[in-house]
Amino acid sequence: MRVVRVINNTRNEVLAERAELATSYWARFWGLMGRRELPTGCGLVLQPGGGIHMWFMRIPLDVLHVDKYDRVTHVLRGIQPWRFGPLLVGAKRAIELPVGAADQTQVGDEIIIED
Repeated sequence: MRVVRVINNTRNEVLAERAELATSYWARFWGLMGRRELPTGCGLVLQPGGGIHMWFMRIPLDVLHVDKYDRVTHVLRGIQPWRFGPLLVGAKRAIELPVGAADQTQVGDEIIIED
């Protein structure tokens, strides 16, 4: 899987130095399932990413939903395993991060994905 950098351009903050980019159906479906940890500086970018599930997850996550203008439209903080996130029509990406990584991120912030 391709690795990218996730930056909150509005706050000049690197959210993930090494985030995997999941663009295929199966890569998005499997996501982070079964992993015991998501180290600081890591993450997963689901593209497209209108909704997420936490089935078979072992760790809670912070999740950002980003629209086609690369603006945050929704922030989920500390979503727990075995839950569903909301289905957000119009979301271009969902970005899964370790809990606390998105503490400063707010709706409306611009997110940049870099190779």
